[in-house]
Amino acid sequence: MSAFVRTSPRASHVAGLFLAAVVLAAGSHRPRPLYAQGGARISGAGISKVGRDTRKLTVSAQAPAGSSAATGTIQFIHNSPAGLSRFRGTITCLSVSGGVVQISGAIEKGETATGALLDGKAYAFTINSTASPQTFSLPTVGEVAAVGACSGGRSETVPVTEDGFRIQ
Repeated sequence: MSAFVRTSPRASHVAGLFLAAVVLAAGSHRPRPLYAQGGARISGAGISKVGRDTRKLTVSAQAPAGSSAATGTIQFIHNSPAGLSRFRGTITCLSVSGGVVQISGAIEKGETATGALLDGKAYAFTINSTASPQTFSLPTVGEVAAVGACSGGRSETVPVTEDGFRIQ
């Protein structure tokens, strides 16, 4: 059994104009990327307790797609028998390759266990988020000209024994 519906010519015309307007509107706007689409993001805290040394690296940063220029913050604390070293700063470079992350930036405030001030120095770290357990390097710290953007930390690494990092 078939059903026929009668419509007035005016209703058909309005429906056709509506459909044309929808099609034209759909093609008239450029697609806009989502905020995190294609970019890199790292967050979390890795705590490493080895022997009488405790190190904690806390990071939160993001970089847009196709760029290593980043915005974010970092805090590093090393409590050892020699004393407490720590610094906080900004992350200005973020590079992610697989699960290996290299970050660098500027130290806003910090000091070593011997009392040397780190304010205004540059730093760099390497984080391996795919290792089991995750690891992070000891920091490279120096004058801004001596520490390259996203150059990574020292070759010595420590295992993350608590918490961890998330890469997105």
